[in-house]
Amino acid sequence: MAFPFDGPVKYPFTKRDSHACGRWGAGSQDYPYFGAPRDGSARKHGGIDLYPLKGEGAPVKAIQDGTVIRRSPFYKRANGEMTYALLVDHRGYVVNYAELRKPALPEGAAVTKSQTIGFVSSTKQLHLEFYAPGTRGWMSWSWYGAMPANLLDPTDLMARAAGKRHPARTLALRSSPPATGKPPVIR
Repeated sequence: MAFPFDGPVKYPFTKRDSHACGRWGAGSQDYPYFGAPRDGSARKHGGIDLYPLKGEGAPVKAIQDGTVIRRSPFYKRANGEMTYALLVDHRGYVVNYAELRKPALPEGAAVTKSQTIGFVSSTKQLHLEFYAPGTRGWMSWSWYGAMPANLLDPTDLMARAAGKRHPARTLALRSSPPATGKPPVIR
């Protein structure tokens, strides 16, 4: 499995390390980790946010071979920018690569591991959601109540994919993600 960026990320994406890094204030509703509170804890973050060092315009890479099953707007920002998402079936799990500039890849396109599939929007982050095989769409604005059965926690998998390039890799691997769904073991 490849990491979605060529270099390290700017901030950690695990619960403990994102709390400790000083980027977000206590009680923030914008932490990057899976299951982080949103809207006064009414809902939870359905993915992880990765902040590439290059920021806006950073190339986003496919983490494995797969097929684009959906390409559409993700959300419109307050500044008027429309962000986009690509939903890619990686045969074993489905990944939503979101908060991109409008991607050129059409639905049905084959992608290969480490291929550039898009570019980070002015949000300066990549929002990643992992789903069970067979998922055909992403959640809108994370989840309320019980975690959806098809949603997977990508934290450990992405920390391992980051390898030695990730400055907080050892911390990320020691961190405990929320007690929720786990992605399958990918070899």
